[in-house]
Amino acid sequence: MGPKQAWRVLTLVIMLLTAVSTVVLISLGYDAYPVLFLALVTVLVYFYVLYKRYHVEVVPGSDIMLFDDPDDLRILAGIYGLDGKGDTEELRARLIAFARSNKEKAFTWVAPRAVVAFGSVFELADGATPCTELQRPSAKNLVGGRTRSPSRRANIRACPVCDAAVESSGSICAECGADIEFYTVLSESKVGKRLISRKNVAVRRKLRYDVPTLGEDR
Repeated sequence: MGPKQAWRVLTLVIMLLTAVSTVVLISLGYDAYPVLFLALVTVLVYFYVLYKRYHVEVVPGSDIMLFDDPDDLRILAGIYGLDGKGDTEELRARLIAFARSNKEKAFTWVAPRAVVAFGSVFELADGATPCTELQRPSAKNLVGGRTRSPSRRANIRACPVCDAAVESSGSICAECGADIEFYTVLSESKVGKRLISRKNVAVRRKLRYDVPTLGEDR
């Protein structure tokens, strides 16, 4: 069962539970208008969260090959509901398999394993080309097939990952080590914003609790 079908089943169950709860509360003597209003709010919140969190952009395999940081790949796997265990190549292979299974879509439905009872659309199909056979794009490229631009870089004033001020001439953030232009372009997409938001939390935690080496001033 795929995520979309699993969400349909869960949505049906939630709608039935909401309807039954509404009828029971009204039959117990509660005012119908507040009960109906609460039921409507519950349904609207459910659909809002469902659409915002689980209807996500598909990052193509060519863009996945640009990610070198295993934490980025792990975060992206979490967004897609995939297993986040393994080394860089295992994570990349898992994400590329996901991208291939959704290659005809700009957006797709994902779901936690608790929602998907059995089966998975994320498994690598038999005979699929391993990700090691894909060519790694040029380091000059950015996600979305865009190339680097000095004018774009000159207009970036803060690191998109840690929010530290950056110099117009530098390409790497001196605070967190992020590729400034790469993550700025990535942040222009929905899934990119979500990835950077999670990465920002991890980076801030690391910078906050990073212990200096022996003999180094605090």
